[in-house]
Amino acid sequence: MTWLTLEVFDRRFSAPESGSFRVKVAEFPDGSPISMNLRFAVGAHDGPRVAMLGVQHGDEYSGMEISNRIMDAIDPRELSGSVIAVPVANPLAFNAGERASPPPMGYENLNMNRVWPGDPKGLLMEQIAAVLWEQVIRDSNIVIDLHEGGRAFMARYLHARGTPETERLVGPQNKRLYLLFGQGVPVLGGTSTRPSMMGSLSIQAGLVGIPTLSPELGGGGRLWEDLVRVGVQGIRNVMIGFGMINDEPVGSNSQQLVSDGSSWPKTGHGGILYNTCELGAVVEKGERLGILKDVSGKVIEELYAPYKSVIFDTRYQPTVYPGDWTYHCGKLMQ
Repeated sequence: MTWLTLEVFDRRFSAPESGSFRVKVAEFPDGSPISMNLRFAVGAHDGPRVAMLGVQHGDEYSGMEISNRIMDAIDPRELSGSVIAVPVANPLAFNAGERASPPPMGYENLNMNRVWPGDPKGLLMEQIAAVLWEQVIRDSNIVIDLHEGGRAFMARYLHARGTPETERLVGPQNKRLYLLFGQGVPVLGGTSTRPSMMGSLSIQAGLVGIPTLSPELGGGGRLWEDLVRVGVQGIRNVMIGFGMINDEPVGSNSQQLVSDGSSWPKTGHGGILYNTCELGAVVEKGERLGILKDVSGKVIEELYAPYKSVIFDTRYQPTVYPGDWTYHCGKLMQ
């Protein structure tokens, strides 16, 4: 692989070079641009091209911080390959502080991570995704799609789940990515993907042969320094493993629990949820995860693990409606 130049958005960058630029990806009704900032580094040596995306969901901030720290640390004179980062991939949702773009900004209020690879003649979010797919994703060798729990949840796991077809095409490469990331961060793998997830970036990239890792680190509507550091080190570990940077990996020998399925116990009532489990904990089948109380403090429901699980997400926002997600339980073998 030779990436001594990088061509993106009608720009050409030559090694060794790094920087940033802003591009228009759509426009508002008054004609002013909807734009986003991109960062790049073109290494002086041959190597893979890595694409990093943060903030597909507008209330998930860690991906922005992680990708910026990665780019800040890259010396293109020492880099093998190239990296292109989109710290905020969904500026509409980001500026609104919402998971998806708000209803006035595009019919159907589409979730960006359900419309890949986009459609240049589709709805607003489909058009934005199509631009990023064409310019950033399609010619990359590795995709890092950074997520977290948003305002309502706290997350700490690696999403490497796909379909039978993506498993055939990139399954071993995806496994290599999460093993390199390491640090004991548990993994959601397997191939039983819901139909609603077929438009996710990881699946669509996998279907065209691009291995993708989706770290889920953080949540609660704020940045968590310890989880940002995990994300930065994990991506550096991947880059070290692919020979892109010279350094020693951290946490490569830590045990990683791998689940091939997961589920979310849901509430039967509205109320206030009190967690009795910890993020990353291993719990047994039937173990209590949380207590639901009404506003007078009366216990009205308890939530239990459906099987032996590692806890991928915990609830951060305590108020819930009937049917709300509570705890993300990654199934473990008995």
